Amino acid sequence: MTAEEAKNIIALTYGMIAMVDDAVGEILATLERLALKDNTIIIFTADHGIMLKYLLHYQGLIRVPCIVADPAASKAGTVQSYLAGTIDLAPTILWRAGIQPFNGVQGRDLLDTNVGAPDSLLIEEDSVFRLFGTDVPDRVRTLLTDRWRLSFHQAGNWWELYDLAADPDEIENLWDAPSRPAIADELVRRMLSRLVANHDTNPLPTGRA
Repeated sequence: MTAEEAKNIIALTYGMIAMVDDAVGEILATLERLALKDNTIIIFTADHGIMLKYLLHYQGLIRVPCIVADPAASKAGTVQSYLAGTIDLAPTILWRAGIQPFNGVQGRDLLDTNVGAPDSLLIEEDSVFRLFGTDVPDRVRTLLTDRWRLSFHQAGNWWELYDLAADPDEIENLWDAPSRPAIADELVRRMLSRLVANHDTNPLPTGRA
Protein backbone atom coordinates (compact mmCIF):
# COMPACT_ATOMS: atom_id res chain seq x y z
CA MET A 1 0.00 0.00 0.00
CA THR A 2 1.30 3.42 -0.92
CA ALA A 3 1.09 6.50 1.29
CA GLU A 4 -1.42 8.04 -1.12
CA GLU A 5 -3.65 4.95 -0.95
CA ALA A 6 -3.53 5.00 2.83
CA LYS A 7 -4.51 8.68 2.90
CA ASN A 8 -7.46 8.00 0.59
CA ILE A 9 -8.66 5.11 2.74
CA ILE A 10 -8.40 7.21 5.91
CA ALA A 11 -10.32 10.06 4.26
CA LEU A 12 -13.06 7.70 3.10
CA THR A 13 -13.24 6.15 6.58
CA TYR A 14 -13.70 9.57 8.18
CA GLY A 15 -16.43 10.29 5.67
CA MET A 16 -18.16 7.01 6.47
CA ILE A 17 -18.04 7.77 10.21
CA ALA A 18 -19.55 11.21 9.61
CA MET A 19 -22.32 9.64 7.51
CA VAL A 20 -23.13 7.14 10.28
CA ASP A 21 -23.16 9.94 12.86
CA ASP A 22 -25.62 11.92 10.73
CA ALA A 23 -27.86 8.87 10.22
CA VAL A 24 -27.94 8.05 13.95
CA GLY A 25 -28.75 11.68 14.67
CA GLU A 26 -31.69 11.52 12.26
CA ILE A 27 -32.99 8.35 13.93
CA LEU A 28 -32.77 9.90 17.40
CA ALA A 29 -34.45 13.10 16.22
CA THR A 30 -37.27 11.08 14.65
CA LEU A 31 -37.83 9.09 17.84
CA GLU A 32 -37.99 12.37 19.75
CA ARG A 33 -40.44 13.91 17.29
CA LEU A 34 -42.74 10.86 17.38
CA ALA A 35 -42.58 10.65 21.20
CA LEU A 36 -41.04 7.19 21.01
CA LYS A 37 -37.72 7.97 22.68
CA ASP A 38 -38.81 6.69 26.11
CA ASN A 39 -40.16 3.46 24.65
CA THR A 40 -37.28 2.49 22.37
CA ILE A 41 -34.10 0.58 23.07
CA ILE A 42 -31.18 1.60 20.89
CA ILE A 43 -28.30 -0.81 20.28
CA PHE A 44 -25.31 0.59 18.43
CA THR A 45 -22.45 -1.61 17.33
CA ALA A 46 -19.90 -1.38 14.55
CA ASP A 47 -17.26 -3.07 12.49
CA HIS A 48 -13.61 -2.75 13.53
CA GLY A 49 -12.62 -0.71 10.46
CA ILE A 50 -9.18 -2.31 10.22
CA MET A 51 -7.38 -2.81 6.91
CA LEU A 52 -5.30 -5.84 5.93
CA LYS A 53 -6.64 -8.09 8.68
CA TYR A 54 -6.77 -11.47 6.88
CA LEU A 55 -8.39 -13.61 9.60
CA LEU A 56 -5.88 -12.66 12.29
CA HIS A 57 -7.91 -12.35 15.49
CA TYR A 58 -5.81 -9.85 17.41
CA GLN A 59 -7.52 -7.55 19.92
CA GLY A 60 -7.92 -4.58 17.57
CA LEU A 61 -9.91 -6.81 15.24
CA ILE A 62 -12.19 -8.75 17.59
CA ARG A 63 -13.01 -5.96 20.05
CA VAL A 64 -15.73 -3.74 18.59
CA PRO A 65 -17.91 -1.10 20.26
CA CYS A 66 -21.38 -1.92 21.52
CA ILE A 67 -23.60 0.68 23.22
CA VAL A 68 -27.06 -0.11 24.59
CA ALA A 69 -29.39 2.76 25.49
CA ASP A 70 -32.35 1.35 27.46
CA PRO A 71 -34.91 3.78 28.89
CA ALA A 72 -35.77 1.20 31.56
CA ALA A 73 -32.19 0.82 32.76
CA SER A 74 -31.75 1.61 36.42
CA LYS A 75 -28.33 3.19 35.95
CA ALA A 76 -27.02 5.02 32.92
CA GLY A 77 -23.40 5.06 31.83
CA THR A 78 -22.56 1.58 33.12
CA VAL A 79 -19.61 -0.10 31.43
CA GLN A 80 -19.45 -3.89 31.43
CA SER A 81 -16.11 -5.63 31.02
CA TYR A 82 -17.26 -9.24 30.76
CA LEU A 83 -16.83 -11.29 27.61
CA ALA A 84 -19.63 -10.86 25.08
CA GLY A 85 -20.09 -11.23 21.35
CA THR A 86 -22.39 -10.15 18.55
CA ILE A 87 -23.92 -13.62 18.84
CA ASP A 88 -25.49 -12.37 22.11
CA LEU A 89 -27.41 -9.51 20.48
CA ALA A 90 -30.28 -11.61 19.07
CA PRO A 91 -31.31 -13.26 22.38
CA THR A 92 -30.86 -9.92 24.17
CA ILE A 93 -33.23 -8.16 21.74
CA LEU A 94 -35.78 -11.00 21.82
CA TRP A 95 -35.86 -11.08 25.63
CA ARG A 96 -36.29 -7.30 25.90
CA ALA A 97 -39.09 -7.44 23.31
CA GLY A 98 -40.87 -10.16 25.27
CA ILE A 99 -40.43 -12.74 22.51
CA GLN A 100 -39.38 -16.29 23.33
CA PRO A 101 -36.19 -17.28 21.48
CA PHE A 102 -36.47 -20.13 19.01
CA ASN A 103 -35.05 -23.55 19.81
CA GLY A 104 -31.30 -23.61 19.38
CA VAL A 105 -30.74 -19.87 19.47
CA GLN A 106 -27.10 -19.20 20.21
CA GLY A 107 -25.72 -16.60 22.57
CA ARG A 108 -27.11 -15.29 25.83
CA ASP A 109 -29.21 -12.40 27.07
CA LEU A 110 -26.73 -9.72 28.08
CA LEU A 111 -29.32 -7.99 30.28
CA ASP A 112 -30.14 -11.08 32.34
CA THR A 113 -28.34 -10.57 35.64
CA ASN A 114 -29.23 -14.12 36.72
CA VAL A 115 -26.90 -15.59 34.10
CA GLY A 116 -23.21 -15.37 34.89
CA ALA A 117 -20.72 -14.15 32.33
CA PRO A 118 -18.88 -16.89 30.41
CA ASP A 119 -15.25 -17.67 31.19
CA SER A 120 -14.43 -17.81 27.50
CA LEU A 121 -15.73 -16.70 24.12
CA LEU A 122 -15.69 -18.59 20.82
CA ILE A 123 -15.07 -16.67 17.59
CA GLU A 124 -15.64 -18.38 14.23
CA GLU A 125 -14.62 -16.96 10.86
CA ASP A 126 -14.47 -18.51 7.40
CA SER A 127 -12.98 -16.79 4.37
CA VAL A 128 -14.69 -17.17 1.01
CA PHE A 129 -11.56 -16.63 -1.03
CA ARG A 130 -7.86 -17.46 -0.90
CA LEU A 131 -5.76 -15.05 1.15
CA PHE A 132 -2.09 -14.13 0.88
CA GLY A 133 0.18 -17.02 1.75
CA THR A 134 -2.47 -19.75 1.41
CA ASP A 135 -3.59 -21.97 -1.44
CA VAL A 136 -7.13 -22.42 -0.13
CA PRO A 137 -9.63 -20.28 1.80
CA ASP A 138 -8.93 -20.35 5.52
CA ARG A 139 -11.22 -21.19 8.43
CA VAL A 140 -10.28 -19.83 11.85
CA ARG A 141 -11.57 -20.70 15.30
CA THR A 142 -10.53 -18.61 18.31
CA LEU A 143 -11.07 -19.08 22.02
CA LEU A 144 -10.74 -15.88 24.06
CA THR A 145 -10.53 -15.58 27.84
CA ASP A 146 -9.71 -12.62 30.05
CA ARG A 147 -6.03 -13.55 29.79
CA TRP A 148 -5.50 -15.87 26.80
CA ARG A 149 -6.18 -15.94 23.06
CA LEU A 150 -5.96 -19.29 21.27
CA SER A 151 -6.55 -19.48 17.50
CA PHE A 152 -6.52 -22.40 15.06
CA HIS A 153 -6.11 -21.88 11.31
CA GLN A 154 -7.33 -24.78 9.19
CA ALA A 155 -5.36 -23.61 6.14
CA GLY A 156 -1.81 -24.57 7.02
CA ASN A 157 -2.92 -26.30 10.23
CA TRP A 158 -1.27 -23.77 12.53
CA TRP A 159 -2.01 -22.35 15.97
CA GLU A 160 -1.61 -19.06 17.81
CA LEU A 161 -1.43 -18.67 21.59
CA TYR A 162 -0.93 -15.32 23.34
CA ASP A 163 -0.76 -14.29 26.97
CA LEU A 164 -2.75 -11.05 26.85
CA ALA A 165 -1.63 -10.05 30.34
CA ALA A 166 2.10 -10.32 29.65
CA ASP A 167 1.92 -9.60 25.92
CA PRO A 168 -1.07 -7.29 25.22
CA ASP A 169 0.22 -6.49 21.71
CA GLU A 170 0.23 -10.22 20.86
CA ILE A 171 3.79 -10.24 19.57
CA GLU A 172 5.05 -13.60 20.91
CA ASN A 173 3.20 -16.69 19.73
CA LEU A 174 3.64 -19.19 22.57
CA TRP A 175 2.16 -22.22 20.80
CA ASP A 176 5.48 -23.47 19.41
CA ALA A 177 7.59 -21.98 22.17
CA PRO A 178 9.78 -24.43 24.13
CA SER A 179 8.03 -23.25 27.27
CA ARG A 180 4.46 -23.48 25.96
CA PRO A 181 2.14 -22.69 28.90
CA ALA A 182 0.52 -25.72 30.49
CA ILE A 183 -2.89 -24.08 30.08
CA ALA A 184 -2.69 -24.58 26.30
CA ASP A 185 -4.23 -28.07 26.48
CA GLU A 186 -7.04 -26.80 28.71
CA LEU A 187 -7.79 -24.01 26.23
CA VAL A 188 -8.00 -26.53 23.39
CA ARG A 189 -10.49 -28.59 25.43
CA ARG A 190 -12.56 -25.47 26.09
CA MET A 191 -12.57 -24.62 22.39
CA LEU A 192 -13.81 -28.10 21.48
CA SER A 193 -16.51 -27.89 24.14
CA ARG A 194 -17.76 -24.55 22.82
CA LEU A 195 -17.72 -25.78 19.23
CA VAL A 196 -19.99 -28.66 20.25
CA ALA A 197 -22.22 -26.35 22.30
CA ASN A 198 -22.67 -24.08 19.28
CA HIS A 199 -23.77 -26.95 17.05
CA ASP A 200 -27.25 -26.37 15.64
CA THR A 201 -29.98 -28.39 17.39
CA ASN A 202 -32.74 -27.58 14.89
CA PRO A 203 -34.90 -29.33 13.98
CA LEU A 204 -35.58 -31.21 17.20
CA PRO A 205 -35.54 -34.97 16.55
CA THR A 206 -38.91 -36.70 16.97
CA GLY A 207 -37.52 -40.19 17.16
CA ARG A 208 -34.49 -42.38 16.80
CA ALA A 209 -33.79 -44.66 13.87
